[in-house]
Amino acid sequence: MKKYYFVITLIIVGFVVSVSSCKKDDEPTFTETVILIDSIVHPDTVAFGSPIPIKFYGVIGNGCDYFSRFEEIPLDENDYENTFKIKIWRKTEGGVSCTEIIKNLDGSQLNLSGMLAGNFVIKVVQPDGSYLEGLVFVEE
Repeated sequence: MKKYYFVITLIIVGFVVSVSSCKKDDEPTFTETVILIDSIVHPDTVAFGSPIPIKFYGVIGNGCDYFSRFEEIPLDENDYENTFKIKIWRKTEGGVSCTEIIKNLDGSQLNLSGMLAGNFVIKVVQPDGSYLEGLVFVEE
């Protein structure tokens, strides 16, 4: 009887060890980084209540890099109240071979609305923490 318990225990332990060692390593891993934006295109002037279309240009990266998201950043005490701050993120797939094809952020567009009349400042966060800035005058 003790032999059967021993054999059953060995089988259970062997099963648990084999299942726990079959961890899925084939799931992709991603890291996120801020994209370097080369330029932004927007109108110089818009009528009050009209949206401001803003197009963003920059290099996303190679075959392992993908556009991830736009993220609005809260203003701090040094920002003018009629300001929009944004970070543009890419995700990079890790642990795989990548193609050398360069992917660009060719005019991805946001339409902003709800600005106050007067100067409206656009601040795009760069990877080094600096800003690429634009200025739009919102007519009354």
